[in-house]
Amino acid sequence: MYKLYDYQQTAVKEARHQLLLKNKGVLIVMPPGSGKSVVIAEIARLTTLKKNRVLFFVHRQELVRQIKDSFIEQDVDLHYCTIMTVGKVANRLNILPKPNLIIVDESQHSRAKTYQKIFDYYDDVPRLGFTGSPWRLSGKGFKDIYSAMVQGPTTKWLIEHHKLAPFTVYGYQLGDKSTLKSGSTGDYTKKSLDNYTKSIIHGDIVKSWLKFAKGRKTIVYCHSTSFSKEVAQAFRDAGINAVHADAKTPEGKRDKIMKAFKNGEIKVLCNVDLVSEGFNVPDCSCVVLLRPTESLVIYLQQSMRAMRYQKGKHAVIIDQVGNFERFGLPDTDYHWSLEDRAKHPHKEGSKTDGPAIKTCPECFAVIKASNVTCPLCGHDFSAEIRKIKQKKDQKLQAIKAQQIHINYISTKKPEELTSFRDLALYGKLHGFKPGWAWYKAKQKGFI
Repeated sequence: MYKLYDYQQTAVKEARHQLLLKNKGVLIVMPPGSGKSVVIAEIARLTTLKKNRVLFFVHRQELVRQIKDSFIEQDVDLHYCTIMTVGKVANRLNILPKPNLIIVDESQHSRAKTYQKIFDYYDDVPRLGFTGSPWRLSGKGFKDIYSAMVQGPTTKWLIEHHKLAPFTVYGYQLGDKSTLKSGSTGDYTKKSLDNYTKSIIHGDIVKSWLKFAKGRKTIVYCHSTSFSKEVAQAFRDAGINAVHADAKTPEGKRDKIMKAFKNGEIKVLCNVDLVSEGFNVPDCSCVVLLRPTESLVIYLQQSMRAMRYQKGKHAVIIDQVGNFERFGLPDTDYHWSLEDRAKHPHKEGSKTDGPAIKTCPECFAVIKASNVTCPLCGHDFSAEIRKIKQKKDQKLQAIKAQQIHINYISTKKPEELTSFRDLALYGKLHGFKPGWAWYKAKQKGFI
């Protein structure tokens, strides 16, 4: 059996307490890599101990297999469990035994129609949802699905207490992002992503990996099968054992690839939407982000995949598409809520407690903007900081001078003004039509 950490045991107790308060739905939020499956398995064990039935579902078959293994490890009585993908559950509602508790993993997907169909069918059954980030591109919240939320520890806390690995992000960007366009889903369109990847030189991807992460077991995230295969080939051309896999790779072949990667026979695994959720390889210490995204969920799942804790491990995140500029670093303290939010909070100012960041021009490490020297390479930012301060001072001086000039013009009469610019400003201050300044300037011979 798993021995739960204190914070995992607290999540179990708080989730059960919220159900006792007659909350029909409770959402448990825990960062990626914090052990959601252990908490799920323990809740299932406590439920089945009382001969109560558990219905567990998630959207991918690989995650079903993983949770089944966790249930077995935790001595969950599988006779009282139904463990399936959401699609299979939705198609078998009239023949499945009625559960006493519904558990849903990766609950950021629970607004989808298949999930809603199950929730409506079992309207009188309490449910627990688990997610690393309750966030959807549409901005729609979850308050109609879950009436209470339990929040686990933050990523910062987990790193400080040796439950997640510390990390360094390298913001070594490639490609022309001006080609990226948002689609109806809220994320970038496939066509614009295709155009973006055409501007990336594959050899530069390998060069940056050799510079920042040589020899590390690495997962590379791409947006398309063709691009992922090209990247894998670029690594192989450089003598690095790399393989591509995606959801359409035949199951037998995919299982062999995953096993070989976990065993260390494959050094670099290039993939498309395959190992973002629930994939656990603790000794993977590097991820390469080659998929620009407007989804915070995707960003956190992919960037934190290398942060599974191992003693002495320091994860490397090579963000070559600038996702960190949009969402901050993985240990940013996000303010989760069940309520609806702005569709694009990053465009309107996200509510986060993350510090301002910058990229070191020498080593490309992403560090706090307040740092005078780079903690990795020692680059001195004094000159850059002075330039920024000078620009701010110049801007403030220009604003001050403009205000003084406005005050001066407001005290004059039209016949005392000596330029078209001053007449235009005078007319604006007094609410005159734009043609007034032109007429007066012509009378005075200014134009």
